[in-house]
Amino acid sequence: MFLCQSAGAASTIKSIRYKGNDVTQSSVMNREIFIKPGDVFDAVKVEQSGQAIMDLGLFKKVYYYIEENYKNGLSGTDESQIDIVFVVKEKYYFYVLPKLKVDDTDVYYGAQLTWDNAWGLNHSVRLRYEDRGSTEGIDESRQTFRYFYPNVNDSSYNLDFDFQLSNAVDEVEGIVDRQDEIYKVSVLRWLNRYGRSRGWFVGSGVSYQQRFNDVISGDSQSESVNATALGVVGGYRNLNEYEYNRGGKAFSYVLDWSNERLGSESEYVRYLFSYRSYYRLDDSPYKNLNVQTQFGHSSNKILGKYAFSLGSRTDLRGYENNRFNGNTMLLVNMEYMFPHVSRPQIRYVYFMDIGNTYVHSSDILHQPLNVGAGLGLRWKIRSLVKIDLRADVGYGFTDSDYKFSFGSRHAF
Repeated sequence: MFLCQSAGAASTIKSIRYKGNDVTQSSVMNREIFIKPGDVFDAVKVEQSGQAIMDLGLFKKVYYYIEENYKNGLSGTDESQIDIVFVVKEKYYFYVLPKLKVDDTDVYYGAQLTWDNAWGLNHSVRLRYEDRGSTEGIDESRQTFRYFYPNVNDSSYNLDFDFQLSNAVDEVEGIVDRQDEIYKVSVLRWLNRYGRSRGWFVGSGVSYQQRFNDVISGDSQSESVNATALGVVGGYRNLNEYEYNRGGKAFSYVLDWSNERLGSESEYVRYLFSYRSYYRLDDSPYKNLNVQTQFGHSSNKILGKYAFSLGSRTDLRGYENNRFNGNTMLLVNMEYMFPHVSRPQIRYVYFMDIGNTYVHSSDILHQPLNVGAGLGLRWKIRSLVKIDLRADVGYGFTDSDYKFSFGSRHAF
């Protein structure tokens, strides 16, 4: 929501100031806006700048006003100098939240320490522990750490560090406790000249994954295997964050290459194309039609398992976790959201998920797609960064069964 006071046609911007940013440093917002001191006042660019600040996702609301206090002293003219003042209402950035995920009969719980907008520079730190229950008497868990460093030294480069420890029991052939360690480092560069977090981008990274297959029962032997992969990414991002919903679009292409020349014991080439659009309806801006499409393929299994799986609360709803597995994947998600009459932070949703995985890419033309559909509820927690409570009930037509899921993030 943007409120403004009119300025003269020949007004020049003398300064740009911010109010309400007790934590956020001005440099973070200066990098995103489309105006600078010395520019002739342009209401459209000022509006775009306010939206760009909102798109950071750090604020509950952004608006601006104009102070017209400085005359340039030229007689016989209406020219004046003005100050643009952006007022922001900050969210909470440091908190510890209990985590609860429900996928029908699977209930995961834990805690997450989150520090968004760290040091007022839009850095992000996340530390999570998740208890994933037990299978055959073996406790399963996941621990993750992520540090995101955008615009390194006020440049166009972003750094991302990820670390994960997890284990999961596989009962396909006997009972195997698969214990994983994953390390990832990636660099992304925005291709616009100002380093704004929108538009075209390219990036690269390296990942290392080590898996110990602890055979509890079965004919195979316990073993350790690892995979080192180099990755590249390219794409486009122009997403808008509004008070209660989102808009815009984004797409990307990711390619990972793992080979024994990198010291890897698992060789593969994997790519994933993804496209997302969030359409706001003209007759009601709080309504959304959201669409996501993904297509991926891998030349081989990764650490002995198929590269892609479908069936969860974030991809093919209405099915058991990892119900479909293969080295080729096709997925389309659609959601129609509309708000509660008097509480727009609460929205209802109808969704449909369509997809399948295939052992070989040639199977796409010969195997049917799986469909899941259902309804759900969303509750946007405006005081926290990217927290949207979500409850869905989905029906999987292939299995003729219902599944319930709950989480604290959007499906996509």
